[in-house]
Formats: sequence, C-alpha cells, structure tokens
Amino acid sequence: MTLQISLPLLELRSESQGLISGYGAVFGGVDSYGDTIIKGAFRETLAQHKANGSAPVMLWAHKPESPVGRWTEMFEDARGLKLTGQINMRTSAGTDAFEHLRAGDINGLSIGYRVPQGGSEFREGVNFLKRIDLAEVSIVSVPADSAARISSVKAQAIKPATVRALEEALKEMGYSRNEARSIAAKGFSGLGSAPDKSNELIAALSAASQLFTKAPQ
Repeated sequence: MTLQISLPLLELRSESQGLISGYGAVFGGVDSYGDTIIKGAFRETLAQHKANGSAPVMLWAHKPESPVGRWTEMFEDARGLKLTGQINMRTSAGTDAFEHLRAGDINGLSIGYRVPQGGSEFREGVNFLKRIDLAEVSIVSVPADSAARISSVKAQAIKPATVRALEEALKEMGYSRNEARSIAAKGFSGLGSAPDKSNELIAALSAASQLFTKAPQ
C-alpha cells in the first residue's frame, strides 16, 4: 500500500520546553485532497500500536531520516485525534523544529498513513476514511487546510547560569556585543530605555540580568 499524507485541522501548543500537544486530525473536515476522517478511524491502529509497544513516529515533513522527537500519547476524543509529544531538544533537528514553531515560521501537522482494504468509501466527491493504519505524524510548513494552524507556542523560561551565557542569549536576540555586555553589567537600564516586558523572552532575560547586575558601591 502507498503511504498517504493528510493535513487536517489542528491545534498545537507547547507547555514546556519541547512538550507539544494538540490535534493531529479533526473528524468531519474535508482537506484539499478531498479526504474526510470518520470518528473511529484510528481505533484499530492505535490498539495495534499499543499491543506492539510501538507508536507512530514524529517526523519533520514526512522525511523518515528526520525524526524530531516522539509522540507519547494518542487517543480519539469527540473532536479528533488528540496528541501529546516530546520534541528531542538534544538533537539539532529537534531544536530547529522547536525554534521554528516558537517563532511562528511553521505551524502545521500532517499524518502519514495507509488505508487498508475496505477502509475507505468514496461518495459525492469525498473520500470517507473509515479505517487508517497510522505510520507517522509530521510537523510541516504548508498545511493543505488553511485552518490547519498552530495556535500558540510557549518556551520555557530562560535562566542563564553565567554572565557569559546571559550575554550570548542577548546576542541571539539581536543585541550587539556591547549592548549585551551593558545589559549583563547594569541591567536593561544600561540601554537608557525600558524593555518590553510583554515579550516572554525579554521578561525572562530581564529577570536573569538582575542576578548578575552589580549593586552600586
């Protein structure tokens, strides 16, 4: 059987560094391929994965050579296929994927699956998927459904352990070397303007800078 892909409605959020959850498929929607997934379509494949001690893999853009983490929980609820997963932050592929998600560069998911014999029914121009063998769920850049978007991604608070680490974090955000050194030594007041505390990264770095700012003698 040929591996197919589908990009359904989704929500995806990050609760801590690399932890994501959301919906990989929503029942009843029709994607740009003309497929709609019926409630119960994943029941058998999820049970089989559980019996085998396996799970559909988490890939980058359906590339088997590019795993970016693992899905730790999948189940059907009234809305669709609910997912929880952990991006592997110890690999370059994983950290790249998470940074793209956090920055909003990409915001889609896509399932890779096979349809077993008798698992689909075509009528009135729509392919109804009643049974699916789920192989993988990928993070992708261009969803087939315009509504298939990630709702929000939050990062774990940044807590540099040293002045050097703080300076490096500031430079990664676009501050010059001199500006980073000034903030590390004097706090954001060293720039002569108050930072935007509504930005979670700025707020975290501002708090971290207070740990290293020297009190006046």
